[in-house]
Amino acid sequence: MDTITQEKAYEFYMLTNNTLTDMAEKRGIKKLNDYYELTDFNTCTEYGQLLNGLGKNTVARVFVQMAFHAQNATLISKIVNFEKNIPFLKRVLCGFEPKKFLSEYREAESVVEVLRYDGDKQEGLKWNDHKNKRERKDSLITGYAQALIDCANYLKNFKDAEAVRVDLESHYVRSNNKMDYENLIEYFHGIIPHRFSIALTCDFLKEFDTKFSDLCKPDIHVKDTLCALLGKKNGYYFTLKREYECIGQMQELVKLINEKLPKEEKITVYKLDRMIWLICSGNFFLHNTKSIKDTYLTNINDLVWA
Repeated sequence: MDTITQEKAYEFYMLTNNTLTDMAEKRGIKKLNDYYELTDFNTCTEYGQLLNGLGKNTVARVFVQMAFHAQNATLISKIVNFEKNIPFLKRVLCGFEPKKFLSEYREAESVVEVLRYDGDKQEGLKWNDHKNKRERKDSLITGYAQALIDCANYLKNFKDAEAVRVDLESHYVRSNNKMDYENLIEYFHGIIPHRFSIALTCDFLKEFDTKFSDLCKPDIHVKDTLCALLGKKNGYYFTLKREYECIGQMQELVKLINEKLPKEEKITVYKLDRMIWLICSGNFFLHNTKSIKDTYLTNINDLVWA
């Protein structure tokens, strides 16, 4: 760990914990435990209800998770708006059944067209492609559609979610002088080559199964936090190599923190990642207290497309 002692790691954790507790109390939230478990399956969200309704051990629920996390980035999330469009997406994406999806759609262009907003039916996804050059027309949604096809082609080979977990975990081992998480992410990118950055890959994996709870999503919040903690320049982690470094440093940080915590209070990387995200985003999404920015941007989108 870069120039940080066990004592400083513990002080950082206590600062993080106290800051988050104070934020939560001001919003009337007394318990945060639900945020430290797999939140994808929390039934207080429509997305969680969908996953549980499909069954936790079905391939369809894995397809849903992949489809959700593939759009879990700023620009594309405003287009797909997964939770808002669940009934539409479930219908046009064949109930999230990979084999049915592949029998219906052979190429990304056909997926794009079925997703495109239909003014007559008043349904579909809305995106503005007028400013794009012709060759980049529909580029964001096309990348998403390609990722859906990648995911379906991978998942069609498995009988259930447990078989998918076994396959992914088998690649979560250190090899060829690479850390275990680097090996796993590279394997994932080999089977899902579109749309999934390192951050989105980790975003999916850490919510897919607790076997991957020692992964963090190296997003802007985690990167900024580590830069402040380790005295690095802003933007330090914005290369592929340093995103891997970011994951490793979060794992080492949690290890140092746990050396100071009682057994019953020890944390996972998943928990620290979530604590940082809640503080930096201000979005307590399990309590319907979205950040002002999220609400603001959603209202702008509704205004533009009204």
